[in-house]
Amino acid sequence: MEAKKNKNKKQPPPEPDLTQREQELAKREQELAERERSIRLQQMEMELYKQDPPLYQTTKYEQKESALRRWSRKMAMVGKFLIIVVAVVAAVRVGTWLATAVIVGAIAWIGYQLFFDSDKTQKW
Repeated sequence: MEAKKNKNKKQPPPEPDLTQREQELAKREQELAERERSIRLQQMEMELYKQDPPLYQTTKYEQKESALRRWSRKMAMVGKFLIIVVAVVAAVRVGTWLATAVIVGAIAWIGYQLFFDSDKTQKW
């Protein structure tokens, strides 16, 4: 009787076992999903703790000057220096001539006052 009951009862169809290939594909999908989750998590952490790179002052690149141009600039600088030196030497010489003239004039005036002008004011 029990055998009849078992026959009459509908038994669910036996769950077909996944083949080896399907199991492998499912396992790979799980691994891929896990990798994607970990990569996304790393990206989110990087965005969270992201620091701005240091900024540096940029400068315009200047091409090197030719030797002739550098030499001409140096000569111009030397020329300016020599002009200044000559002007200073000339100013010092003119200054000494003027100082000498003032000193000689002052001595002459004092001598005049002592020897010639004092005779007119004193009458005996």
